[in-house]
Amino acid sequence: MRLIAAVATALTLNLTLCLASAGAAAAQGALPFAAGPDTVQTNLWLARALFTDIVREAAAVLPPDSASVALRPRSKHTARPLFDTAVFAELTAAGHEVLLDETDVAADKTAPEVLADYEFRYYIEDVDLSYPRVGRRFGLWRRWLDREFQAVVQVTVLEKSTGRLLLDRRLTRGYADRIAARHFAAVDAAAYDFTTAEPAEGGMRAILEELVVVGALTGLVAVYFANSGN
Repeated sequence: MRLIAAVATALTLNLTLCLASAGAAAAQGALPFAAGPDTVQTNLWLARALFTDIVREAAAVLPPDSASVALRPRSKHTARPLFDTAVFAELTAAGHEVLLDETDVAADKTAPEVLADYEFRYYIEDVDLSYPRVGRRFGLWRRWLDREFQAVVQVTVLEKSTGRLLLDRRLTRGYADRIAARHFAAVDAAAYDFTTAEPAEGGMRAILEELVVVGALTGLVAVYFANSGN
């Protein structure tokens, strides 16, 4: 009976600690946009949301009336197509005419200039996804993963007619949450290299260790009852 009581106490203590840590993780960060109840956001959705939030802050310096805006991407980052889409969607929704200017003036001095009222330059510095910690709720057979996402983009907005800088800033957006391990396959997407990542090795090792410990405890309890029956 002492063995059973010890096992029950260990399970209760582990469960209490895990519930407390889960509550603390739920308080971290807030999504840039509202999501429905019980919605698990995919990594691709989060990347779009962070990019859109960055674009909205940068576009706020543009006049409210309709204007022509030339996009000048300054990097070949793999996230650029997704960021291009976010810029186009937000600026067109605000009533602006959006033009794409990929001219490399340094390489081709004779290249024609794209005529626009404003120039929107952006350099994607970093888009990083990680699962820094993996855990479990002992005895309930449920596991979780901490997820962290960050996007960093340098944005410059220029008024072409005067050369006046309306914005020249390094904009950062981040989000952190905790997801159930059963949702991992649904949220982790290989659409881009920045929407998929490997969970922390230590955490996965801890999950395997849990299975070994639970199996050993189950075996001990079974042996106890078998002996008690005799």
